[in-house]
Amino acid sequence: MSKLFAWLTVLSALTALWVSAVYGPYDPTFKRQFIYPAPFVAAMLFALVSLVTILVRVSRLITRIDASEELQKDIKEAKEELQKLGIVGKTD
Repeated sequence: MSKLFAWLTVLSALTALWVSAVYGPYDPTFKRQFIYPAPFVAAMLFALVSLVTILVRVSRLITRIDASEELQKDIKEAKEELQKLGIVGKTD
């Protein structure tokens, strides 16, 4: 829950800054060009970063599957060696 509260705190702070900018004494042209579209730009950037993160992790998944198979093989060999030494009994 602490990560959720951290994200909510940051979102609340950014919302407060945006609202203060909307009602602040800025030029209407500046508001129309930069302040009003700011939440939409932020949402688009968030979506872009999320998409890139997902694509990178999916592209690395194949390597992790190979590593997972190798790790399972190493675990099996380690169990067999421990059984030979008499440290661990049969688990299967």
